[in-house]
Amino acid sequence: MEMSTLATTNSLWKNGSFVRLWCGTLFSAMADGAFFILLNWYIVNAMGSGAILGTTLICLSIPRLLFMLAGGVAADRLNRKWIMFSSLLVRGMILACFSLLMLQGNGAWFPVSLYVMAALFGTVDAFFWPARSSILPSLVSREQLAPANTLMELCHQISLVAGPVVTALLIGTVSYPIMFMILACTFFVGTLFVLSLHSHSYTKDTTSASTTESRASSYFKDIVGGIRFTYSIPILALILTTSLFTNMMFSGPVNMIIPIHVNDLGWDGSAFSSLSTSLGVGMIVGGILTGLFKGFRGKFMLLPVILGCMGVGISSYYFIEELSFGLVSHFLIGMALSMTNIPFITYIQSIVPANMLGRVMSLLSLMSVGFGPVSYALCSFLLAKNIATPGLLLFFGGIIFASISLSLFFFRSFWQMEQHPNWRRPMVEEQQLPATLSS
Repeated sequence: MEMSTLATTNSLWKNGSFVRLWCGTLFSAMADGAFFILLNWYIVNAMGSGAILGTTLICLSIPRLLFMLAGGVAADRLNRKWIMFSSLLVRGMILACFSLLMLQGNGAWFPVSLYVMAALFGTVDAFFWPARSSILPSLVSREQLAPANTLMELCHQISLVAGPVVTALLIGTVSYPIMFMILACTFFVGTLFVLSLHSHSYTKDTTSASTTESRASSYFKDIVGGIRFTYSIPILALILTTSLFTNMMFSGPVNMIIPIHVNDLGWDGSAFSSLSTSLGVGMIVGGILTGLFKGFRGKFMLLPVILGCMGVGISSYYFIEELSFGLVSHFLIGMALSMTNIPFITYIQSIVPANMLGRVMSLLSLMSVGFGPVSYALCSFLLAKNIATPGLLLFFGGIIFASISLSLFFFRSFWQMEQHPNWRRPMVEEQQLPATLSS
């Protein structure tokens, strides 16, 4: 890594606001990752129902789908710090209440409470990530944006390693209600860091929206304006559309089918947690490589190839017989995730105006989960009707994922994306920085 990159990274750690954001995100992501693993394994292993797992994931994803755009508008209109704080606090309260419900036993009503918990969690979670993604450019300079995104991605990667490790240690040693209560406390710790974050006010003048109807209309106009802005820029439209379809091929096969496949192979919860840990380690390595290559600036033509390799890694689960093979596949998929997510996110944050960034990032998040419910429902249907095995769903899902990723080469806007003036400007500034320091 070059000295200028090291200096930029060191200066980020001296930025108190960035450090608080990083820590708050770490606890949020750690609790999120552990919650997802724990929820999946609890339903598959303790309740023994793939159908309930699919329905729960649908209940989790649909509210995210419905409220993600509203979260983006809120991030552009309101104080992003308080949006993040409220989301962390309420998610902790939801898990704490669910933990207390579990102590009452798994009666006939319990699946309904599981669906309600998932729906509430997804609703509140939809407001956190647009605010977190759009607040970063206001805390760091433009030349620090790529390293800052790398460190934020590293934060997520650490959580993917620590979350599964903690979950693996807890499974079999403490009860499920206690595990969910521990995750609730983790969210509460995250609120302390976000609460201490120094941020500017993002509130717009909304005095003209004096009635409920006019405020709702104003929010609706902002949502429509964000969609029109995004799809008026060809490269943004291409990135978001590609994200929509690739994540459909990722959500069901990876998030839903892999735990079922692992259970069918006779492996225990520790094996599933080990796979998730391997994914996190791969993401850490991928994040480090992305930092060394400066976010692949000037090398964006490699990104579809990396995504294609990720699809091959998903397909390889069809051939899994040994845990070691699955660990390698998860590791490579994690590397590919970091090596593509960081460049695309940095690119969007660099070319989009600050007053539109919340809505654009919410659209990106929406595309990431948009077809998730469809993917879960389709996988549930195919499994319930015995049309396909979990292994076959992983195999064909990976092939389709790779095909969609490589199709980026057919679009002119992708070949020309690094010619955008707002993207080229930070590169010019970075090239001039050493001369300024030496003079």
